[in-house]
Amino acid sequence: MLMQHPDESPEIVGTLPYLIHPPSRLASTARWMKFRDSTLRPLIASRPADPFLPRFLEQTEKILAWRATIAPERRIWKAD
Repeated sequence: MLMQHPDESPEIVGTLPYLIHPPSRLASTARWMKFRDSTLRPLIASRPADPFLPRFLEQTEKILAWRATIAPERRIWKAD
C-alpha cells in the first residue's frame, strides 16, 4: 500500500526558490488537508505568478483523491 501512495511532491525540474515541506505518506489525511488549506492556498494567493505552487496543490489533491478510494481497514497512514 505504501508503494502505491502517490509521491508527496510533484516532479520539479531545477531548484525551488523556497523550501516547502509536504506531509509524509504516513501523515493523516487531516494533516494533508491542513497543508493544502493553511499552506498551499495562502502561498498561491500571495504568489500568483509562481509556476511551482499549483503543481504542489495538484499533487496534494491527487493524494487526497487517491486516499478517498482506499477502504478504512486498508489504510496505513495515521488516523485523523
